[in-house]
Amino acid sequence: MFFAARLTPARRLALGMLLLLVQLPAGSSANTKAGTPIWFAETGHTLAYVFREFFDKHGGLATFGYPLTEVFAEDGRPVQYFERARMEWHADLQLVQAGHLGRWAATQQHNHPAFQSVAFPRSPDRDFFVETGHTLTGEFRRYWSAHGGLLVFGFPLSEEFVERNAEDGRDYTVQYFERARFELRPDLPAPHRVSLGHLGRQYLSANVPPTWATEPVENANAAWAAFRPTRLTLERLGIDTEISEAGFSLGKWDVPRYTAAHYWPLAAYPATTGNIIIAGHVSYKDTIFNHLPAVQTGDRITVFVGDQPHHYVVREVLTVSPQDTWVMLPTSQETLTLITCVPPGTYTQRLIVRAEPESS
Repeated sequence: MFFAARLTPARRLALGMLLLLVQLPAGSSANTKAGTPIWFAETGHTLAYVFREFFDKHGGLATFGYPLTEVFAEDGRPVQYFERARMEWHADLQLVQAGHLGRWAATQQHNHPAFQSVAFPRSPDRDFFVETGHTLTGEFRRYWSAHGGLLVFGFPLSEEFVERNAEDGRDYTVQYFERARFELRPDLPAPHRVSLGHLGRQYLSANVPPTWATEPVENANAAWAAFRPTRLTLERLGIDTEISEAGFSLGKWDVPRYTAAHYWPLAAYPATTGNIIIAGHVSYKDTIFNHLPAVQTGDRITVFVGDQPHHYVVREVLTVSPQDTWVMLPTSQETLTLITCVPPGTYTQRLIVRAEPESS
């Protein structure tokens, strides 16, 4: 059991979700800005869920540019490419990371003197990073600190140097970081003098993603379509329910009355590493999880993503108190976790069904 005073923010949120997983109002909608998918006419692509949350928090268009793809699987996790970045959803860590496109681009420059380690500078206006042997100063230093630092840009991989931009043929002062390339544009107004290079476009021109992921879509409903669970069946118990994406706002998790809810802020997705969390009500007769208390180890659960089935086998059934939030914590391997309230009438405990992918 976890106690609130010792929980991380993510675990406190999980605690709130379990405490409120009772008879909430009907209907499920994302009641945060990040939970509402949006569509960009400029590129015909979408942005939603954890990626929109990360995008909005760390500078939006100015930092990342427009999305160039839909979300697709790369190295076993959901990724999405933007003009200036790649976002990766690490469900096993419950965080979004910007991909190391800067490291990829820097491999073409490894013989340049600017990428050689430098001596520790004795200057209060210059930061030195022992991890890479490089420094950060001036306008690049101010921009790096103000727009996300290590989380968004990573460590510097080079010193500042002059490089010709392949897109416009002009020379700019640049500096490479693990996740980005900074470019100094002296002709622009002060707030925009530091720009990020189009490493996302550069990477996609050299590495071809799935064709469908680069094709424009017509509206925001296509967001995360390659991953979002849409239906769950457990044939032996007669469970067959649609799955909604659940939004959250200050501890509210609106589990719909007649469908189940996949909890995206903490959850993994089928066929990826992590904890796939799906919840539903138990109290409505002949609907959703009303029969789930009769589940047995060995039962087969099928989660559909569109028309694609993903099969799981129940390995553990247990009843816990609402404070036992460990059931919602990340897992190092693909795990399906179903949650509902028991016993009918009091709903003081939580029924937890844990399943793992069916062996081929």
